[in-house]
Amino acid sequence: MRKISSVLAVALGLVFSQAASAQSTSCSVNCFSKRWVYVPVNLSGKALTDNPDYVKVLKVIEAAKLNGYNGIALDSGGSGIFATMLTSAGPYPNFYTNYQSVVQKAQEAGIELIPVGGGPEVPAFLDPSQIEALPVQDLPFVVNEGVAKAVGTSIVTDSSFENRDVQWGRDTASVDYDNTVAHSGLNSMKFVENATSSGNNLARLMRRFDGLRPHTSYRMSFWVKTDNYSSPLRIQIYDPLVKSPIYVNRTAGAGFGWGTAANGNWNDNPNLIAKTQDWTRYDLDFNTANYSTVRLYMGTWANGSAGGKAWIDDLDIREIGLAHTIRRASLPVKVTSADGNTVYTENADYVIKPEALGIPGGSRIQPNQQLKVSYYQSAMNLTARYGTAATSCGSYFFDQQKALFDKISALFKRPTKYFLYYDEMRVLNWDPACAQQTAGAYLSNQIYTLQNTLTSAYPNLELYIWHDMFDPNGNATNPYYAVNGDLAGSWEGLKPSTVIMNWTDTTVAGRTTSLKFFSDKAFRQMIAVYYDDPSLNKVHEWLKALDDAQTQNVTGVDGFMYTTWTGNDDDLAKVANQIRAHAPGRWPQ
Repeated sequence: MRKISSVLAVALGLVFSQAASAQSTSCSVNCFSKRWVYVPVNLSGKALTDNPDYVKVLKVIEAAKLNGYNGIALDSGGSGIFATMLTSAGPYPNFYTNYQSVVQKAQEAGIELIPVGGGPEVPAFLDPSQIEALPVQDLPFVVNEGVAKAVGTSIVTDSSFENRDVQWGRDTASVDYDNTVAHSGLNSMKFVENATSSGNNLARLMRRFDGLRPHTSYRMSFWVKTDNYSSPLRIQIYDPLVKSPIYVNRTAGAGFGWGTAANGNWNDNPNLIAKTQDWTRYDLDFNTANYSTVRLYMGTWANGSAGGKAWIDDLDIREIGLAHTIRRASLPVKVTSADGNTVYTENADYVIKPEALGIPGGSRIQPNQQLKVSYYQSAMNLTARYGTAATSCGSYFFDQQKALFDKISALFKRPTKYFLYYDEMRVLNWDPACAQQTAGAYLSNQIYTLQNTLTSAYPNLELYIWHDMFDPNGNATNPYYAVNGDLAGSWEGLKPSTVIMNWTDTTVAGRTTSLKFFSDKAFRQMIAVYYDDPSLNKVHEWLKALDDAQTQNVTGVDGFMYTTWTGNDDDLAKVANQIRAHAPGRWPQ
């Protein structure tokens, strides 16, 4: 390279000095040094430009560079999740080829890639026995013809709506008894799409169930018929005060739950309701957790107006035993006599089967005998089909997270940042292997150990994490879905160097409060904006919240992340321009 003349060197030095001074003058606090785009992709399957997600990433890299973004938080999904690198079969075809090319393209464009991974579900993906599981205690079983099953008494009166039991509640404008269509008997419950512009968008059937046994597994079954009905149907089962659901399957298409096949395994698909269908039976499993009272809600929260109809009949709820049983050292199956005085021995006295006990010859268990069975029910499908957390009560959790990042580090050519996908953890803290503690202490210990595990091996690694599970203004509350206990204090396990990705989706005041909560504890933050809002109202509200927070001495807000859950990167320029206009000097032209 040729030497630069001394005059030119002085001139360039003056220019750079003035530029640095200008930047310093225009931004002394909450400078947006990190300007990212969140991109969830599946880079397995087809190779390079034959893979639509590969093409999408290259498009975002180009658009990001053009509009002043400097990083892409790259999340893996579907068959292409990072954890497949730890399986014996390895990733699907072209996984490594596609990532190697994307990493190179980003490097050439000067865009930093930040891998997103390390979610609490990873160890359970690798070993399903590690998934969170809820206790089922002393469930009554009875022996009949060499097999013991749950007694399974129904808790539902008037399950076919023949008696119009007053315990059934309903949104009367859109849900009513129908004596012209029924699966059995004479009546069913009819849902009509008759929403109006003035509201009336609720169409739900409701029921309170009292006197249940806590820590009990139940199976709910029902029949559905539809006629040109397209409103999204959902089932939610709440705690007694209707503060938070203990059952609601948030998986796309699984609003009406996920049923069980004849062999005891989960069905391949969720309980899908066709727009028009004849009577079809469905079922789902739930657990009463710590409650003796639950509230059932069934129907739609977004009723349509096209006049379609749906009918529900023969709704039943019964205790179910040994359904989706999870077994590991800390989660035994225990079988006793009805009085609890005799504890029976597996294989000698019984054999565990799906939803039953086989009674072998020579067993001490007698025909027609009453038993009590305790076991642990998988938390899968209580709140989602995928992403349910694993237990972190043993070293396996942290060993696998470390092994995963080893693979990710090599894949991304030693990245200096790692975004931990801790978000909306709706089931945790049920494993008795951990000393009895609050959910907040459990999560605090988990995230503290995980951070130490990663940074001990990678001292220069900067960690990022979603805010919600550590924010009392977010999801660190009590109750929260099927979490066992109060999540207060979960933030205490976060290292001061970990950066908070704040997605608070409430009011301007709520966002300000959340920013201040973390700033007061000296955490640095980024703000997740856009959230598929083409009007950019949410971006505007976040900028207003940041302005308000700055008047309350909030510091350490490092930047923004354009966040889309629908893959819409068309508004990258609009978002960048709005931030530039609102905060001149903080976002490059």
